[in-house]
Amino acid sequence: MPEVDFFNLWRWLLFIVGTIYFLVITAQSLYGWYVWLAGGDKYISIVRQYMIVQGLRLRFKTFWGDVLICLLLCVAFLLIGRAHVVINDLGMRLADVHRITQSK
Repeated sequence: MPEVDFFNLWRWLLFIVGTIYFLVITAQSLYGWYVWLAGGDKYISIVRQYMIVQGLRLRFKTFWGDVLICLLLCVAFLLIGRAHVVINDLGMRLADVHRITQSK
């Protein structure tokens, strides 16, 4: 009978469901904004122009600082995920070694 680690099963299930949820909600939001901003109404064109002007007036020093923080957090998240995989693999190998030494 295979050994099932319910923590890893739950972790991967939560990861898959969370990722799919994030992608669906983000795509719906972006599509909604696109449809709303693509309207031909006079006031919508004013909003589009306002957004373009605000985008051009963006202060890049503070903006890129926030982008750098987001990238560093993503790198930390990936490192933690990789460490979890390595620790899980190490645990499986140690269990195999323990099982082999017990059978001798």
